[in-house]
Amino acid sequence: MKRLKFVFGRGMWRLIRFSPCILLLSVLGCGPIEAPNLVTSGWPKKPITISCFAAAGGGTDAVSRMIAKLMKEELGVNVNVVNRTGGRGGAAINYVGVRVRDGYNWGGFSESMLTASVLGITESTASDWTFFMLAGAPGVLSVPEDSKYTDLESLVAAAKAAPKTVKVSASLTGGIWHTKLLALEGAADVSFQFIPYNKGSQPSQLAALSGEVDAVLTSISEQAELIRGKKLRPLAMIEADSYEFPERGTIPSAAAAYPDVTKIPVSQFLGFALPSDTPGVILEKITAAFEKIAASDEVKAFCESRLLTLQGWHGEEADKRAQSAEQAWVWKLDELGITVESPAAFEIPKPE
Repeated sequence: MKRLKFVFGRGMWRLIRFSPCILLLSVLGCGPIEAPNLVTSGWPKKPITISCFAAAGGGTDAVSRMIAKLMKEELGVNVNVVNRTGGRGGAAINYVGVRVRDGYNWGGFSESMLTASVLGITESTASDWTFFMLAGAPGVLSVPEDSKYTDLESLVAAAKAAPKTVKVSASLTGGIWHTKLLALEGAADVSFQFIPYNKGSQPSQLAALSGEVDAVLTSISEQAELIRGKKLRPLAMIEADSYEFPERGTIPSAAAAYPDVTKIPVSQFLGFALPSDTPGVILEKITAAFEKIAASDEVKAFCESRLLTLQGWHGEEADKRAQSAEQAWVWKLDELGITVESPAAFEIPKPE
């Protein structure tokens, strides 16, 4: 049944969901939802594809490629990464969603997929997926090294003096970094001109370097090399805590001046996901391999070099984290007027 959400897309799924006759015909016409036993026997037997929903060069892409490299060693077959960036991430989400449940198609996702339903990108929600969360990083607001803005207060002051003129990029519309920018706007009572780059963090960072925007809000991990190379200068962590950046010193927390910046409870995760109705025998093998790579020295070194916090969450723990974050996040976006559809339309419970 879950697979039909991807096959029929927005609107039609609601009709199918509540019409038994149409549902029966749809199931008969869509083929098997789960892979037959002969496919799961001896899995894997051929290459696996990770469809990354972000552009090359960003954090989601980097983690997808690290996972592919190490999972190849554990599973004994090639694991390839393909960047499917169309439709604000929907191309990859829906591509994986309609594949036969044979374990050969994974989604290279971040936490931003959790808002895809209410933003009108896909009919799927967190409950339709099982997650493997490798790592994450906090968000930082930075400017080009030669920017006239010397600290967060000067940037905010400029935006207050001339609302909607200070241009800030923050990756996907409705994504985690856009959400944190909205939190900063609310906490500081200011209005920036948000410039979306819906193919991911890397394009939004390049926009700051080229002068298309005045500032960029993405993860400390994604900006690490640009900060080390003195191409970007961090102004503030859009988090509750400050951050000690190697070679650059303390990056202050925006919450020190604007406490309400932490009111939207969203944190980053990077990893991959498969449809939750993937056969258990396949998920067991993937889980065993994931546990090994998450504990490996190579992943620990990778996280350290990229300023990522190792998570290694999977199974029930990861799925609960995803569903809890989804509930808090999409209802907050709905409150802010960012959503295309109400979370209630997707039966996403409102947090108590």
